[in-house]
Amino acid sequence: MPAGRSTILTDALKVSPSDVRWHFFANYYDGPISGLAFFRDRLHRFCCFPEDIPEYRVYVLHELAPEELTEELRIKAKFEKFVGTHWSFDREGKRLPRAVRPTESWKSFYDEEKSDRKVDPGDRPVVAWFDVAQSDKVLA
Repeated sequence: MPAGRSTILTDALKVSPSDVRWHFFANYYDGPISGLAFFRDRLHRFCCFPEDIPEYRVYVLHELAPEELTEELRIKAKFEKFVGTHWSFDREGKRLPRAVRPTESWKSFYDEEKSDRKVDPGDRPVVAWFDVAQSDKVLA
């Protein structure tokens, strides 16, 4: 059973949103739900609490095993190739030049990458967490 919110959100693991740099939004609904972010110069998976949707104010960062990171980066590259770069950022957290592919090519990505995989904050140990309500700049 996933850990509860109060167990995950310990003061010792809280970081400033400015310490985190977005890299890729894997899931988005009126704001990022999950994806990849740099924290302390390492890529981590991030996600928000399902009950926060559509608010998305609190995110947790999970460490990824090497094979998980490879898979996440494969999906990111495929998304950029078939859908676009509109949810991608460079290593410094700056948006990549916007390139949205023709909608006909999107099918190649979404048909092949169908996944009911939901990332939950309590699925694994949390490296850090942050609250974007403190900084609207994080979602910019």
